[in-house]
Amino acid sequence: MKEGVQSFFLAAGNNGCYCFAIIRIAERITKTEIDPLSALQAGIAKKFIRVNEKNYSQGDNFYVAEPAQFLTYLSGWKCDVKKEAPDYQLKDGEIAVERWDCNGRTHFKLSDWDSLENSQVVKYGKIASLRVFYPL
Repeated sequence: MKEGVQSFFLAAGNNGCYCFAIIRIAERITKTEIDPLSALQAGIAKKFIRVNEKNYSQGDNFYVAEPAQFLTYLSGWKCDVKKEAPDYQLKDGEIAVERWDCNGRTHFKLSDWDSLENSQVVKYGKIASLRVFYPL
């Protein structure tokens, strides 16, 4: 087992909500279950996700630098992503990830799915924007 494995999982749990939302979208597209560890490792290796493997406590670990490429890699769906206002009306073929904010903290989730059981950001915050994936 790799040294620091617990720190990897802690950082993913604290900061990986956008990653997990993208993995969940890919599962819906492919209609298969995707191993989240394998997906995260591939996303990091391909530079879709930024992680400092020498410092897992770095605050911006698990930042999704290339969300559309990560989703395309996992699902085969050729897409791009755009940032929209919370009241944006989805067009046919578009899929949204909600970005919630509360007191300087951020959390990403789907409208009907959340990687956290009880997100305090969602409970006490509001949707700040959407990340809308659309077909190319």
